[in-house]
Amino acid sequence: MSKIKFHVKDELGFCTRLNDGVSGMTVTALADFCGTLQQAITQLLNRIRDSSPIMNELPESLKSFAGEEWRLITNNEQNSLFVVDELCHAILEYYAIDARKYKGKQVAINNYRMVARAGLRVFIWSQTGYSPYTLNQEQLALLNSIPRLQEAITQLQSQIQNLIPASKSDYIPPGWNTEVWNKLPPQDKRHFRFLHRRRGFRPDYRTEMPLQELTEQFKQKQKDELKTAVVEVSPEEKQRLEAARLEALKLLREEGENND
Repeated sequence: MSKIKFHVKDELGFCTRLNDGVSGMTVTALADFCGTLQQAITQLLNRIRDSSPIMNELPESLKSFAGEEWRLITNNEQNSLFVVDELCHAILEYYAIDARKYKGKQVAINNYRMVARAGLRVFIWSQTGYSPYTLNQEQLALLNSIPRLQEAITQLQSQIQNLIPASKSDYIPPGWNTEVWNKLPPQDKRHFRFLHRRRGFRPDYRTEMPLQELTEQFKQKQKDELKTAVVEVSPEEKQRLEAARLEALKLLREEGENND
C-alpha cells in the first residue's frame, strides 16, 4: 500500500495531508500561535486525550475532543508530529475566549480574529462557488478541447487497430483463396503456414489438382525428406549404443535396490 503524502513545512511548523487537505501544526507552532508555552499546550493535549467523552470538566470549546488522539504523524524522515487543525482551532478559541488572562492572551485573541475572518471568507466562497484557483482563458480553452481530443484519439486507435496483423490463428498465408482456405481442416492450415514460413510456399491455382490431393502430396514429400535425412548407423555404432543402454539399465536397477 502506498504511503499517504504530506506537504510539510518544518521551518514553520505546519503540514497538510495531500489526499484530503487535513492539516496540522506542531506543538511549538501552536504554542506560539496562542501566545503561551509549549509545556502548557502539551499538558492541555494530554488532558483532552485522557478525559471521558461523556463526563469531563473541559471548557466548552474542547469538550467534543475529549478521549481522542488528535495528532497527525507524517511519513517524512523525522516522523514529525502535528496537532490536527480542528483541535488547533478549538485550543486557540479556548485561549482567546475561555482562558484566564495571561501574558500572551492578546496574541491568541488577534490570531483568533484573523482565523475567523479567513474562515468566513472561505465559507462565503463555498456558497458562491468561487475558487482561488480559477482557470484563465487559455486553461478554459484547453479544458473545452478535451472532448475533441478524445474523439481524435479514438479515431487514431481505430486506424492503428486496422494496421495490426491478424492473430496467428486467423492468419492466411499469401496466395491462398479465402474460400479454399476456410475449407481446410485446422491441422492442414498449420501445415501450410509452416510451409510458407520455412519455404515460401504459395499454392498454384493454375493446376487442376484437387485440394485434398495437394495436401497429401506435400505430406508425403515431407515424409520422404525425413527418410533421406536419417543416416545409416554402422555396426560399431550400434554396439556402442547397446552397451550404453545396458549400462543405463544397470544403474537404474542399482538405484532401485538402494532405495529399497
